[in-house]
Amino acid sequence: MTQTDIFAKHTQKAKEWLNQIEERAGSDDSKKSFAALRATLHRLRDNLPIETVLHLNAQLPLIIKGILVENWHPSECLIKDKKFEVFLDGVEEEFHNVDVDVEIWIYAVLQVLSSHISQGEIEKIRAVLPREIRELWEAALLFENEYTSAIT
Repeated sequence: MTQTDIFAKHTQKAKEWLNQIEERAGSDDSKKSFAALRATLHRLRDNLPIETVLHLNAQLPLIIKGILVENWHPSECLIKDKKFEVFLDGVEEEFHNVDVDVEIWIYAVLQVLSSHISQGEIEKIRAVLPREIRELWEAALLFENEYTSAIT
């Protein structure tokens, strides 16, 4: 496999994740799926201990690893959000005043993460998140289960 093939493989994997996010959000807008992935990963990262971020990063596709750590300064890490509204506002900022249902996009990202990351790692991540953000993730999974049941 050539270096170009390897790059293409990783690019394709990232596109698959974005397509899954779009599908779950009921959209075909790749700019919005990228914005949602980036913003949600950054907000999660900023609410996790450094060690947990590194464990999460180990399970991500190469390009998505880069998104997670983009502009990350671990020496300045503090748990920032704690509240759902602050987390939501942080993700909403990434959409640059485009009118979207931010919760649906966050749900889509959390559902895709849950489908690709080991269950054990997801449980470790959720265990250290502030309560309201952990509940957001639980709601995303509940929403996906109800949606899946309704269409099958």
